[in-house]
Amino acid sequence: MPSSVASPSKDEWRTRFRTYRRGLAPAPYRAKSTLACARTAALPAVARAACVHLYWPLAEKGEVDTRPLIQTLRGWGTTVVLPVVTSFDPAAPTMGHRRYDGPEALSPNRWGIREPVGTAPVSPDALDAVVVPALGADLRGTRLGQGSGYYDAFLRDLAVPRILLTYEACVVDALPAEPHDVPVTTVVTERRVITTAP
Repeated sequence: MPSSVASPSKDEWRTRFRTYRRGLAPAPYRAKSTLACARTAALPAVARAACVHLYWPLAEKGEVDTRPLIQTLRGWGTTVVLPVVTSFDPAAPTMGHRRYDGPEALSPNRWGIREPVGTAPVSPDALDAVVVPALGADLRGTRLGQGSGYYDAFLRDLAVPRILLTYEACVVDALPAEPHDVPVTTVVTERRVITTAP
């Protein structure tokens, strides 16, 4: 009787994806991020949007650098919105959204994530598309984040396109999923665009 091999857990996948990120040299990191941003900007849901939620990258941790995409969208006159953590309570993770007016209006929170300060708050109802960070994803749109639950809580009630940026090396056939996990509609890497839902 063949022995069964357990699938990797979420934490094991996180370790694998973080290891890949840490191994990226500066030049490949910039190149892969630039390509992923260009593919995202070309998506009709993003190109036609008046207001897009994005994230400011933790570049020191190898997170896909969204700054080229932010620059492109602002050049088109698109309103760019960044998240602001409003509750650091792990039992009730919540975040708000503020307009991005430039890097000079950003300040790091207690986790070192740069957030807009003093800019206009934006209602989730005003968003036309959401670009979310992730350590990795699978072909069904399952997102593997840091595990804090902020984006699952945010995405749960959104009906707009949910676009995930990650590296090709961090896309796998299937990741563990739980009932509270909210899948994305599109996964974008430096190599391709994967549509996971209509």
